[in-house]
Amino acid sequence: MVNFSIRIPQTDNGKIMLTDTLKKFGYPNSLIKEYSHWLLLLRPEQVTLGSMILICKEDVNQFHAISQDAMQEMSLITKDIELSIQPELKAEKINYLMLMMVDPEVHFHVIPRYSQSAEYANFTFTDNSWPGAINLASHNNTISEEQKAIVRDYLRGLLQATPSVKKYNRMYTSGCFDLLHYGHLNILKRSKELCDHLIVGVSTDELIMASKGRKPVIPFEERYRIISSVKYVDEVIPQVNKNKQSVVDKYKIDAISVGSDWKGKYPPVTCDMVYFDYTPNVSSTILKKALNLLENSDDQ
Repeated sequence: MVNFSIRIPQTDNGKIMLTDTLKKFGYPNSLIKEYSHWLLLLRPEQVTLGSMILICKEDVNQFHAISQDAMQEMSLITKDIELSIQPELKAEKINYLMLMMVDPEVHFHVIPRYSQSAEYANFTFTDNSWPGAINLASHNNTISEEQKAIVRDYLRGLLQATPSVKKYNRMYTSGCFDLLHYGHLNILKRSKELCDHLIVGVSTDELIMASKGRKPVIPFEERYRIISSVKYVDEVIPQVNKNKQSVVDKYKIDAISVGSDWKGKYPPVTCDMVYFDYTPNVSSTILKKALNLLENSDDQ
Protein backbone atom coordinates (compact mmCIF):
# COMPACT_ATOMS: atom_id res chain seq x y z
CA MET A 1 0.00 0.00 0.00
CA VAL A 2 1.25 3.48 -0.87
CA ASN A 3 1.43 5.87 2.09
CA PHE A 4 0.61 9.54 1.50
CA SER A 5 1.31 12.46 3.78
CA ILE A 6 0.36 16.13 3.90
CA ARG A 7 2.08 19.08 5.49
CA ILE A 8 -0.81 21.18 6.81
CA PRO A 9 0.01 24.90 7.23
CA GLN A 10 0.61 25.86 10.86
CA THR A 11 -1.76 28.84 11.09
CA ASP A 12 -4.57 27.56 13.32
CA ASN A 13 -7.55 29.01 11.41
CA GLY A 14 -6.04 28.11 8.04
CA LYS A 15 -5.23 24.61 9.26
CA ILE A 16 -8.80 24.01 10.41
CA MET A 17 -10.32 25.41 7.20
CA LEU A 18 -8.01 23.45 4.92
CA THR A 19 -8.59 20.26 6.90
CA ASP A 20 -12.37 20.72 6.65
CA THR A 21 -12.18 21.37 2.90
CA LEU A 22 -9.96 18.34 2.32
CA LYS A 23 -12.39 16.20 4.31
CA LYS A 24 -15.24 17.49 2.14
CA PHE A 25 -13.30 16.46 -0.96
CA GLY A 26 -12.75 12.96 0.43
CA TYR A 27 -9.09 13.27 1.47
CA PRO A 28 -7.09 11.11 2.10
CA ASN A 29 -9.04 8.38 0.27
CA SER A 30 -9.47 10.61 -2.78
CA LEU A 31 -5.77 11.45 -3.13
CA ILE A 32 -4.41 10.85 -6.63
CA LYS A 33 -1.00 12.50 -6.23
CA GLU A 34 0.71 14.77 -3.72
CA TYR A 35 3.04 17.47 -5.01
CA SER A 36 5.24 19.84 -3.01
CA HIS A 37 2.62 22.62 -2.93
CA TRP A 38 -0.55 20.99 -4.27
CA LEU A 39 -2.79 17.97 -3.81
CA LEU A 40 -4.56 16.36 -6.74
CA LEU A 41 -7.75 14.64 -5.59
CA LEU A 42 -10.55 12.71 -7.23
CA ARG A 43 -13.65 14.93 -7.23
CA PRO A 44 -16.37 13.25 -5.11
CA GLU A 45 -19.01 14.04 -7.72
CA GLN A 46 -17.80 12.83 -11.10
CA VAL A 47 -19.37 15.48 -13.32
CA THR A 48 -17.43 13.76 -16.11
CA LEU A 49 -15.06 10.79 -16.08
CA GLY A 50 -11.83 11.78 -14.31
CA SER A 51 -13.12 14.94 -12.61
CA MET A 52 -10.52 16.11 -10.08
CA ILE A 53 -9.73 18.78 -7.49
CA LEU A 54 -6.35 20.55 -7.50
CA ILE A 55 -5.94 22.29 -4.13
CA CYS A 56 -3.05 24.38 -2.84
CA LYS A 57 -1.54 23.26 0.48
CA GLU A 58 -0.56 26.82 1.45
CA ASP A 59 -2.59 28.87 3.93
CA VAL A 60 -3.96 31.36 1.38
CA ASN A 61 -7.41 32.19 0.01
CA GLN A 62 -6.50 34.43 -2.93
CA PHE A 63 -4.80 33.24 -6.10
CA HIS A 64 -2.20 36.02 -6.14
CA ALA A 65 -1.08 35.04 -2.61
CA ILE A 66 0.28 31.61 -3.49
CA SER A 67 4.07 31.36 -3.54
CA GLN A 68 6.18 31.58 -6.68
CA ASP A 69 7.19 27.96 -6.13
CA ALA A 70 3.52 26.91 -6.04
CA MET A 71 2.82 28.87 -9.22
CA GLN A 72 5.74 27.22 -11.04
CA GLU A 73 4.73 23.79 -9.83
CA MET A 74 1.15 24.33 -11.00
CA SER A 75 2.36 24.65 -14.59
CA LEU A 76 4.07 21.25 -14.26
CA ILE A 77 0.93 19.66 -12.81
CA THR A 78 -1.27 20.90 -15.66
CA LYS A 79 1.25 19.38 -18.09
CA ASP A 80 1.04 16.11 -16.15
CA ILE A 81 -2.73 16.18 -16.49
CA GLU A 82 -2.87 17.21 -20.14
CA LEU A 83 -0.05 15.01 -21.42
CA SER A 84 -0.66 11.84 -19.39
CA ILE A 85 -4.27 11.75 -18.18
CA GLN A 86 -6.14 13.58 -20.95
CA PRO A 87 -4.98 11.36 -23.85
CA GLU A 88 -5.75 8.16 -21.95
CA LEU A 89 -9.24 9.38 -21.06
CA LYS A 90 -9.74 10.53 -24.68
CA ALA A 91 -11.06 13.85 -23.40
CA GLU A 92 -11.31 16.64 -25.97
CA LYS A 93 -10.54 19.39 -23.45
CA ILE A 94 -9.65 19.97 -19.82
CA ASN A 95 -11.55 22.74 -18.00
CA TYR A 96 -10.01 24.38 -14.92
CA LEU A 97 -12.60 26.16 -12.77
CA MET A 98 -11.49 28.36 -9.88
CA LEU A 99 -14.55 29.32 -7.85
CA MET A 100 -13.57 29.63 -4.15
CA MET A 101 -17.03 30.83 -3.10
CA VAL A 102 -18.07 28.02 -0.75
CA ASP A 103 -14.56 26.70 -0.06
CA PRO A 104 -12.18 29.71 0.19
CA GLU A 105 -8.86 27.87 -0.19
CA VAL A 106 -7.15 28.22 -3.56
CA HIS A 107 -8.30 25.26 -5.62
CA PHE A 108 -9.45 24.27 -9.08
CA HIS A 109 -12.13 21.91 -10.29
CA VAL A 110 -10.37 19.97 -13.06
CA ILE A 111 -13.03 18.72 -15.46
CA PRO A 112 -12.27 16.60 -18.54
CA ARG A 113 -14.72 17.37 -21.35
CA TYR A 114 -16.22 14.86 -23.77
CA SER A 115 -18.30 15.19 -26.90
CA GLN A 116 -19.45 11.57 -26.49
CA SER A 117 -20.24 9.32 -23.54
CA ALA A 118 -17.25 7.63 -21.86
CA GLU A 119 -17.46 4.18 -20.30
CA TYR A 120 -15.33 3.03 -17.37
CA ALA A 121 -15.74 0.90 -14.22
CA ASN A 122 -19.05 -0.52 -15.47
CA PHE A 123 -20.52 2.97 -15.68
CA THR A 124 -21.36 5.29 -18.56
CA PHE A 125 -20.24 8.87 -17.95
CA THR A 126 -22.06 11.55 -19.93
CA ASP A 127 -20.95 15.17 -20.38
CA ASN A 128 -24.44 16.68 -20.41
CA SER A 129 -23.09 20.22 -20.81
CA TRP A 130 -21.06 19.62 -23.98
CA PRO A 131 -20.26 21.80 -25.93
CA GLY A 132 -21.20 24.58 -23.50
CA ALA A 133 -19.82 25.57 -20.12
CA ILE A 134 -19.78 22.73 -17.61
CA ASN A 135 -22.64 22.47 -15.12
CA LEU A 136 -21.14 21.42 -11.79
CA ALA A 137 -24.60 20.98 -10.30
CA SER A 138 -25.22 17.99 -12.57
CA HIS A 139 -25.29 14.78 -10.49
CA ASN A 140 -26.07 12.39 -13.32
CA ASN A 141 -22.66 10.72 -12.97
CA THR A 142 -22.90 9.82 -9.28
CA ILE A 143 -20.96 6.59 -8.77
CA SER A 144 -20.41 4.20 -5.88
CA GLU A 145 -17.48 4.33 -3.47
CA GLU A 146 -16.09 1.20 -5.08
CA GLN A 147 -16.25 2.79 -8.54
CA LYS A 148 -14.60 5.96 -7.19
CA ALA A 149 -11.71 3.89 -5.87
CA ILE A 150 -11.31 2.22 -9.27
CA VAL A 151 -11.23 5.57 -11.09
CA ARG A 152 -8.85 7.05 -8.48
CA ASP A 153 -6.43 4.13 -8.80
CA TYR A 154 -6.59 4.38 -12.59
CA LEU A 155 -5.61 8.07 -12.49
CA ARG A 156 -2.86 7.36 -9.95
CA GLY A 157 -1.44 4.77 -12.28
CA LEU A 158 -1.43 7.16 -15.23
CA LEU A 159 0.53 9.78 -13.29
CA GLN A 160 3.00 7.27 -11.86
CA ALA A 161 3.61 5.70 -15.28
CA THR A 162 4.39 9.03 -16.91
CA PRO A 163 7.17 11.15 -15.33
CA SER A 164 6.35 14.78 -14.63
CA VAL A 165 6.98 16.99 -17.64
CA LYS A 166 9.82 19.38 -16.91
CA LYS A 167 9.44 23.09 -17.48
CA TYR A 168 12.94 23.52 -18.92
CA ASN A 169 15.32 21.41 -20.96
CA ARG A 170 18.66 22.75 -19.71
CA MET A 171 19.07 24.66 -16.46
CA TYR A 172 22.11 26.16 -14.74
CA THR A 173 23.04 27.06 -11.19
CA SER A 174 26.41 27.86 -9.68
CA GLY A 175 28.26 28.42 -6.44
CA CYS A 176 31.41 27.89 -4.44
CA PHE A 177 29.90 24.88 -2.64
CA ASP A 178 32.58 25.25 0.01
CA LEU A 179 31.32 23.10 2.93
CA LEU A 180 28.33 21.53 1.20
CA HIS A 181 25.14 21.64 3.30
CA TYR A 182 21.41 20.89 3.06
CA GLY A 183 20.64 24.36 1.68
CA HIS A 184 22.83 23.61 -1.33
CA LEU A 185 21.17 20.23 -1.82
CA ASN A 186 17.73 21.80 -1.56
CA ILE A 187 18.45 24.25 -4.39
CA LEU A 188 19.94 21.49 -6.53
CA LYS A 189 16.92 19.25 -5.93
CA ARG A 190 14.39 21.99 -6.68
CA SER A 191 16.30 23.00 -9.81
CA LYS A 192 16.33 19.41 -11.08
CA GLU A 193 12.58 19.16 -10.53
CA LEU A 194 12.18 21.90 -13.15
CA CYS A 195 14.52 20.62 -15.86
CA ASP A 196 15.69 17.60 -17.82
CA HIS A 197 19.40 18.47 -17.64
CA LEU A 198 20.92 20.36 -14.70
CA ILE A 199 24.35 21.92 -15.18
CA VAL A 200 26.17 23.18 -12.10
CA GLY A 201 29.08 25.61 -12.16
CA VAL A 202 31.61 25.15 -9.34
CA SER A 203 33.80 28.18 -8.68
CA THR A 204 37.52 27.55 -9.14
CA ASP A 205 40.00 28.29 -6.37
CA GLU A 206 41.33 31.19 -8.45
CA LEU A 207 37.87 32.77 -8.84
CA ILE A 208 37.19 32.50 -5.10
CA MET A 209 40.57 34.02 -4.32
CA ALA A 210 39.99 36.90 -6.76
CA SER A 211 36.43 37.65 -5.58
CA LYS A 212 36.76 36.98 -1.85
CA GLY A 213 40.44 37.42 -1.14
CA ARG A 214 40.89 34.00 0.44
CA LYS A 215 41.28 30.36 -0.49
CA PRO A 216 38.32 27.98 -0.12
CA VAL A 217 38.29 25.54 2.76
CA ILE A 218 37.89 22.67 0.31
CA PRO A 219 40.01 22.66 -2.90
CA PHE A 220 38.30 22.88 -6.29
CA GLU A 221 38.95 19.28 -7.35
CA GLU A 222 37.24 17.94 -4.23
CA ARG A 223 34.31 20.33 -4.50
CA TYR A 224 33.96 19.36 -8.17
CA ARG A 225 33.84 15.66 -7.30
CA ILE A 226 31.37 16.20 -4.46
CA ILE A 227 28.89 18.09 -6.68
CA SER A 228 29.39 15.51 -9.46
CA SER A 229 28.26 12.79 -7.03
CA VAL A 230 24.94 14.53 -6.19
CA LYS A 231 22.12 12.59 -7.86
CA TYR A 232 20.26 15.73 -8.95
CA VAL A 233 23.21 16.99 -11.00
CA ASP A 234 23.68 15.94 -14.64
CA GLU A 235 26.81 17.90 -15.52
CA VAL A 236 29.43 19.92 -13.64
CA ILE A 237 31.59 22.65 -15.18
CA PRO A 238 34.27 24.93 -13.70
CA GLN A 239 33.06 28.45 -13.01
CA VAL A 240 36.10 30.53 -13.99
CA ASN A 241 34.39 33.95 -14.05
CA LYS A 242 31.05 35.62 -13.32
CA ASN A 243 30.04 35.99 -17.00
CA LYS A 244 26.73 34.09 -16.87
CA GLN A 245 25.72 35.03 -20.41
CA SER A 246 28.71 33.13 -21.81
CA VAL A 247 27.45 30.00 -20.03
CA VAL A 248 23.93 30.57 -21.37
CA ASP A 249 25.25 30.85 -24.92
CA LYS A 250 27.76 27.98 -24.77
CA TYR A 251 25.51 25.44 -23.04
CA LYS A 252 22.15 26.59 -24.48
CA ILE A 253 20.69 27.29 -21.03
CA ASP A 254 16.91 27.84 -20.75
CA ALA A 255 16.90 29.05 -17.14
CA ILE A 256 19.24 29.92 -14.27
CA SER A 257 18.32 29.26 -10.63
CA VAL A 258 19.66 31.38 -7.77
CA GLY A 259 18.71 32.41 -4.24
CA SER A 260 15.91 34.93 -3.81
CA ASP A 261 18.33 37.47 -2.34
CA TRP A 262 19.69 37.96 -5.88
CA LYS A 263 16.44 39.49 -7.15
CA GLY A 264 17.26 42.82 -8.78
CA LYS A 265 21.02 42.23 -8.45
CA TYR A 266 21.73 39.37 -10.84
CA PRO A 267 23.42 40.40 -14.13
CA PRO A 268 21.07 40.42 -17.16
CA VAL A 269 20.90 37.16 -19.12
CA THR A 270 18.87 36.02 -22.13
CA CYS A 271 17.11 33.16 -20.33
CA ASP A 272 14.55 32.71 -17.57
CA MET A 273 15.50 33.34 -13.95
CA VAL A 274 14.16 31.14 -11.14
CA TYR A 275 14.58 32.43 -7.58
CA PHE A 276 14.47 30.01 -4.65
CA ASP A 277 14.14 31.04 -1.03
CA TYR A 278 17.16 30.00 1.00
CA THR A 279 16.73 27.22 3.54
CA PRO A 280 16.33 28.98 6.94
CA ASN A 281 19.22 28.81 9.43
CA VAL A 282 21.49 26.90 7.03
CA SER A 283 24.46 28.46 5.27
CA SER A 284 28.17 28.02 4.64
CA THR A 285 28.75 31.12 6.76
CA ILE A 286 27.11 29.53 9.80
CA LEU A 287 29.21 26.40 9.36
CA LYS A 288 32.41 28.41 8.95
CA LYS A 289 31.66 30.45 12.07
CA ALA A 290 31.18 27.22 13.96
CA LEU A 291 34.63 26.19 12.73
CA ASN A 292 36.08 29.65 13.43
CA LEU A 293 36.47 30.27 9.70
CA LEU A 294 34.83 33.66 9.23
CA GLU A 295 34.38 34.27 5.52
CA ASN A 296 32.13 36.24 3.18
CA SER A 297 29.06 34.36 1.94
CA ASP A 298 28.63 35.57 -1.69
CA ASP A 299 28.15 32.13 -3.21
CA GLN A 300 27.10 32.66 -6.82
